[in-house]
Amino acid sequence: MENKGVFAIVILLVVILSFVLVFSMSEATDVVNKTELAVYYGGPIPLSDVIEDIKTSENFKGYDNETIAWMESLGDKQVFIANNTIVVMNSWDASRIPSSSEMATDVSIVEFIECNVLENHSLGPVKHPIDVLFVDSVWHIGEEVYYYDV
Repeated sequence: MENKGVFAIVILLVVILSFVLVFSMSEATDVVNKTELAVYYGGPIPLSDVIEDIKTSENFKGYDNETIAWMESLGDKQVFIANNTIVVMNSWDASRIPSSSEMATDVSIVEFIECNVLENHSLGPVKHPIDVLFVDSVWHIGEEVYYYDV
């Protein structure tokens, strides 16, 4: 009878340790996938508008058709622009980043976010190389305002 009690306690400890191990591994994975990005104030922009601009603007001449097809397959998403990067996310994640409700002149506002990068594609041999990042789990971590000398 005493052996059954010890056996039950050992099984219980193994189950608890298993849960702890699984939880700690998933937390470590999230930390590894986290990326900090700086995006420009003024979004979100509908992904469909960005795709249309790419297809029609001279600045994007020579874009990668496969990347555009992939962007179109993402559906109804939102975009923030970063330095040589298009950051695509769902509406929920986009709502976590302050958006422009008024125009600011003589300043540049940069929003800092932390997110998971799910996919990274390139627009190809365009005038200035641009990456397209598909992200989720977006968190706004701050902003900086840069004033222009007038």
